[in-house]
Amino acid sequence: MSHRILIVMLFVFASLLPAGPALAQQSLVRSYENAALEIGQAYLAHYGSRCLAVLPTHVADEAGDIAAFLREGREPLLGESVSIENLGDDVSVADLSGGITSDCGYSTMAVSRAVSSRIKANALASVRSVNGDGSIAQLSVTIIDDDGERFLRVQPTNDINQLRKGQSGSLLMSGDTPIGMLLSVDARFGVGKVIRLDAMFDKIDRFVSGGSAAPVSALASGRAPTTAAPRTDAGGAITSWSALPVDAAHRAGNLVADDESPAWIANVERWPVDIEMDLSGDRVAIAGVELDGRIVPDTGSLPATVELMISSTESGRRWRSVFGGDVVFVDGAARISIAPSWARHIRLVVRSAANGGDTVALGRLRVIAAD
Repeated sequence: MSHRILIVMLFVFASLLPAGPALAQQSLVRSYENAALEIGQAYLAHYGSRCLAVLPTHVADEAGDIAAFLREGREPLLGESVSIENLGDDVSVADLSGGITSDCGYSTMAVSRAVSSRIKANALASVRSVNGDGSIAQLSVTIIDDDGERFLRVQPTNDINQLRKGQSGSLLMSGDTPIGMLLSVDARFGVGKVIRLDAMFDKIDRFVSGGSAAPVSALASGRAPTTAAPRTDAGGAITSWSALPVDAAHRAGNLVADDESPAWIANVERWPVDIEMDLSGDRVAIAGVELDGRIVPDTGSLPATVELMISSTESGRRWRSVFGGDVVFVDGAARISIAPSWARHIRLVVRSAANGGDTVALGRLRVIAAD
């Protein structure tokens, strides 16, 4: 048998083997009231078109009505909670919006629930969490207790490295496979309480199927449900942003609000800042956009240099730049005119603010329809 035939046979055999265990992506959880504060972690997975974040309820409570999510990766994606539901046992699930939804981990149906066999095979595990820059940290732990139903207890293998509060929501990993989520840490003894992944996803499965995971709702937990980003017929919906707002009141979704919502104001860690909008309807013939800054309290934070890009594809967006350069605000507004073009999505890239600072703001972003 030739080497070439042998290689082909090995390749075919490997393709018939079961796929490896599905890994979940994770996200850092922050509060819009204090964007620098790292409150905890979340587990990302999708169910159909829904991007879900599973996180400890106390982390969601500390984040407030609207939590900010920063997904792991070299180019972290941002998102925010649209609604948060308390499922009981200190587990909550949030529906997310924003750029994070474009890469939201594996399907909830693909996540392995085989926890018991992995615990029996190896008592050593690791706690996996996301750093503020999107990189990953792992801490070796030993499983010291398992009730066989819902909870585990873990303890670091090295006394120097201890579990900390900001790691709540981190994944407990057996090799490359998640087997649980860290809920809380006993600061005195350094022991972490973990909910088993099979018990956690039993709640998620009932939640996404429309059943009640526990007799505890968002209203019962004392937190009113949040609402999705506002839409307007004239423009569309803000779907992605690359800078966290200064607080929950000044979110990117306000750019298309048709009420008295305040301006969008964001702290910039890295320029440029991107804002993406999905236009209402199928395709829209547009002649440009209007940048309205009349309600911005500090005009020095208005955009100074921008690029406007459009895409007419339904998915797998291919962006085309239609304008780039400085913008001039007259009586609080600036208009960018382009040749009439079909578009489904637009992207505004802000490269600098008028005062050269690290804050950017805009009242409304309006699409100008072509005649």
